[in-house]
Amino acid sequence: MEWQEQSQEPHVAIFPGFGSGHHIPLLELARRLTVYHGFSVIFFTAKWMGRSPHQNLSSSSGGMIRFIELPDVQIEGDHAGMPFLVRIPLLLEKAQILVEDALASFSFPICAFVIDVFGIPMLDVASKLEIPSYIFFSSAASLLCITLYLPTLANNIQISFKDADFPIEVPGLPPIPGIDLPGPLQDRSDMSFNWLIQHSLRLHEACGILVNTCQEMEPEQVKALKEGKVLSVPEKRPSIYAVGPLISSSLSESDQNEGCLKWLDRQPASSVLFVAFGSRGTLSDNQIRELALGLEASGQRFLWVLRRDNPPPIESTMTAEAQMQREVLPEGFETRTQDWGLVVDSWAPQIGVLSHPSTGGFLSHCGWNSTIESILHGVPMIAWPLFAEQKTNAFFLVKQMKVAIEAKKGTDGFVKRDEVERAARELMEGEERMEMRKRMGELMEKARIAMAEGGSSYNAMASVASVWKEMHATNKPSTT
Repeated sequence: MEWQEQSQEPHVAIFPGFGSGHHIPLLELARRLTVYHGFSVIFFTAKWMGRSPHQNLSSSSGGMIRFIELPDVQIEGDHAGMPFLVRIPLLLEKAQILVEDALASFSFPICAFVIDVFGIPMLDVASKLEIPSYIFFSSAASLLCITLYLPTLANNIQISFKDADFPIEVPGLPPIPGIDLPGPLQDRSDMSFNWLIQHSLRLHEACGILVNTCQEMEPEQVKALKEGKVLSVPEKRPSIYAVGPLISSSLSESDQNEGCLKWLDRQPASSVLFVAFGSRGTLSDNQIRELALGLEASGQRFLWVLRRDNPPPIESTMTAEAQMQREVLPEGFETRTQDWGLVVDSWAPQIGVLSHPSTGGFLSHCGWNSTIESILHGVPMIAWPLFAEQKTNAFFLVKQMKVAIEAKKGTDGFVKRDEVERAARELMEGEERMEMRKRMGELMEKARIAMAEGGSSYNAMASVASVWKEMHATNKPSTT
């Protein structure tokens, strides 16, 4: 069916953020809108947004998702030293006219424009075209509470949060140490801090915010959001929809055939500690060596996705890259651990690993995608956050949900080998492991029920879909 002939279907446009961590949940949102709620979806992509795994989705959407790749955009001037968060809006401002022209070219009305939380400049496009705008918040409800409340916090607390010797209080959250707030919020003199305040104020402009969580996972946070307790602009109150947790819905055939999954097939049930730091997480060479020695000393089976701080040059071959990755490991490490450990280079099919019956734990950077993937497969965690909001996620996983063990860092941010050994042993064979697995299993069941038909997240998505369908009915061209 040609797209211009699909004018009777309600259409939603989606603008994702940067990188796979922002693309994956929005792709799943698009799939669910088409499969369960009868929408057609326009999904924007661009090379400058990072690699999008959308190719695997086209066949399962029945042709109801159209991917539009935007041309390249360039920022004038030297922005090499500018924080990534500050560079983002400069790129998006250049792309505004491209998105506006694309949306204006369709002969059918767009009933809603769903914009990733880092795509804020696209609110101006929606306003100009008179399309209702909705924000997709790809992280936890706890982080959304902090984000919306940030202007109030900044006004009430005049020092940098990293220097606060008292807990930070946000409605819906337990008191949280300042050092556990997201990295860009730590220092008031950081360019990112002021940008995030303005960013927070603009979130209030949206008609609604879709959050990648469920109320069963974060009940107090979702309640505070829905009641408007965290709003810094009370007269502007976007509707809140907890529609998650949204993760990639299926493995591709190439994922299923990965050698590491075959290795897992040969391991005992719940015996393997999966070690991975996400698509952007890397460790220094010294930290990699310390982690390796800690894993070896623990005696626990492990599957480790190895990524270095200084990756091999782009022109290197896969074989050369693997060799250069492994050069940093302690001499003889792989030989000594070959009967119970496996190191893979740069990537592994994470959902395939977490869903495997041999996987019993996950040493993770606590990015939200990885966190909800672990929850949805009932795998308890070791929390080793690296940057951004990961420290905040780790705080809630360890202190509130109690489904993770903290890998404690020294004042220099370094995790020593004996701490790696302690955390691995405690998670995989410690006295508390069964209670932690029980709590994670209960959380998994609640999250899965929330996403199923009749669950809280399914109903939240149905609710916002109903609003959009009403808009479609109002704007639909007459057929008489």
